Amino acid sequence: DDEAPSVESECFDSRQQFLNYCQANHFQFDELRRAKHSTMMVLFHLHNPNAPKFLQQCGACYREITHGIRYHCNNCSNFDLCQDCYEPVTTGVWAQRDPRFAHDKKHTFTPVDMEASGGDNQKDRQERAKAIKMHLELLSHAANCNGPPGCSLNNCIRMKKLFEHVRTCSVTYKRGCKVCARLLALLSMHARLCTVRGTCAIPFCDRIRERNRRLRQQQQLMDDRRRQAQNELY
Repeated sequence: DDEAPSVESECFDSRQQFLNYCQANHFQFDELRRAKHSTMMVLFHLHNPNAPKFLQQCGACYREITHGIRYHCNNCSNFDLCQDCYEPVTTGVWAQRDPRFAHDKKHTFTPVDMEASGGDNQKDRQERAKAIKMHLELLSHAANCNGPPGCSLNNCIRMKKLFEHVRTCSVTYKRGCKVCARLLALLSMHARLCTVRGTCAIPFCDRIRERNRRLRQQQQLMDDRRRQAQNELY
């Protein structure tokens, strides 16, 4: 029996999400060499859920920055350097040989430790799973609780305020509201595990479950068309 715990990731919820994930990271499986690299990167992200799903590329050598120190430009919208290229680019040594390495010397960089931001071990995963479980329990409690004066839990009151924030927020997660994005991520986790038949008391759960059902139905239709095309071909 396999005693390893099951690992879930939103990138694998459907074929389309996995395709989008692979396309954004330029993962390819058409050759054995590329397939090996892509498979190892997929497994890395699967077993390191805290690691960024889309890796930054070095603006000088164009390699993906997966370890060491990443230097992010505070002035450019999307420019990073790996630790090997940082000094020769910022000092202008490489720009003397090739102008494509030139970068404004007035720009400042922020070092980011990739091991510290993306590292994850067994203990960290257990603590993360425990924290998620506690938040899901709080989510269920706040949705079914009438609040003060019957309930005086501070976390319950905070969760109810978050519910109200998502309902009334004018920015929304689509425009970059981090509060909405975090709560909707937690609501999505609940919706995947929800077994309530009919209407669920937790806000947005029914809408998320209906959306997931439509996505599964759409994916099933795509699979049926693909099998039908293969059967006609062979």
